[in-house]
Amino acid sequence: MPNPYRILALAFIVAISVGGATMLQPGIPAPNPDEAPTVGVLYAAPVERVETHVLSSGQTLSGVLSQARITGQEMADLLLGMRQHLNPGRLSTNTEITVRRWLRSDEPRAIEVRLNRDSTVRLVKQQTRWDGEVVITPTVVDTVYASGEIQRTLYEAIVFDESSQLPVPDRRGLVAELAGVYEYKLDFTREIQPGDSYRMVYEREVRPDGSARSRKILAAEMNVRGHSYKGFWFDHDQARGYYDEEARPLAHGFSRYPVEFVRITSNFNPNRYHPILKTVRAHTGTDFGAPTGTPVMSTAEGTVVFAGVNGGYGNLVEIRHFNGYITRYAHLSRFASGIRVGTRVSQKQVIGYVGATGLATAPHLHYELRVNGRAVDARTARLPDAPPIPGAIRGEFLAVAAERSTLLERIPYGVQFARSRQDAAGRTGDDL
Repeated sequence: MPNPYRILALAFIVAISVGGATMLQPGIPAPNPDEAPTVGVLYAAPVERVETHVLSSGQTLSGVLSQARITGQEMADLLLGMRQHLNPGRLSTNTEITVRRWLRSDEPRAIEVRLNRDSTVRLVKQQTRWDGEVVITPTVVDTVYASGEIQRTLYEAIVFDESSQLPVPDRRGLVAELAGVYEYKLDFTREIQPGDSYRMVYEREVRPDGSARSRKILAAEMNVRGHSYKGFWFDHDQARGYYDEEARPLAHGFSRYPVEFVRITSNFNPNRYHPILKTVRAHTGTDFGAPTGTPVMSTAEGTVVFAGVNGGYGNLVEIRHFNGYITRYAHLSRFASGIRVGTRVSQKQVIGYVGATGLATAPHLHYELRVNGRAVDARTARLPDAPPIPGAIRGEFLAVAAERSTLLERIPYGVQFARSRQDAAGRTGDDL
């Protein structure tokens, strides 16, 4: 027969356990996080001290390091590690050298030499050596929408726009970019009038300080005297450049000048007296005077058919273009990297550098334009437009143009930034 006292004891224990379990369960809501107690601000003392030195004219890196109290074997080890990434003797004036020191021991822990806005050599001290690496400034690709009304000039409208968040150097670059889009359509020195307006969408690769490493105008519109000029960037294997809404190129097929800062020293002349041969001999080109080393640019898209030495021409590049056009660039001091027979070149691509090779009395460029084998005066010849977009890809271009035209229509006056579209890890955000 069961013991009644034992049964009562077991019942009492069960009752207490159940009651205890019930009491341990939360019976009221958790406190509001906003009302919860918080820990005060904690101050973390810095672990390093940072010194920045600027290389002055005539000063050496060793001199700067000595001023920073890095001498003897430590300097020798540092320079040894640095030589894997740069030549310490070739640093330019105003180069920034940053020295980082441990605050507790005052020992140097890292040295940073800023080569330019996009790269810094960083050396970190290990036990027996300095380990170095080149640190590339991170960039983000974003899209900027800009527009404005011109009161006097396009330059003033963009550069002196007080509402713009862009750095002034970038605004100046943007003026040049926009002028380049309409180089063959509009004369910005004469045709632009007060009341005309502009708007554009462009993509840029921006540094943390807000400056742009590069940019590309994707769509633009100039309203000049009530007439709209739109241009859309299109990059395809079969067509590359700016085109209007009807897929017609904004550029001519040829630019007039193969060098900048043009100074003509001899014109096209079928009866010119040759200064070296001392005889009357046709001058089938135009001579542009320029210092040795001045870049020479292809005046049109085409294919290199000759790159080498050719008698009195000296170093010569000959390029075949569309519709029977050929250009020659003579007396070059040297050829640009990658220029050889079969190379495909774009308009304004550098193909060589001014020199005085062959029959030349001084550094200059002899430039020839030939049509179906006959030399013509490049300064007076009627230059053809660039070829239109091929029919096979015209539909693809029109789709791009329609989409970007819609973006232009949505732009209000002023400068706005779209969402970032890319970071160091890859593309993010919206695409145009």
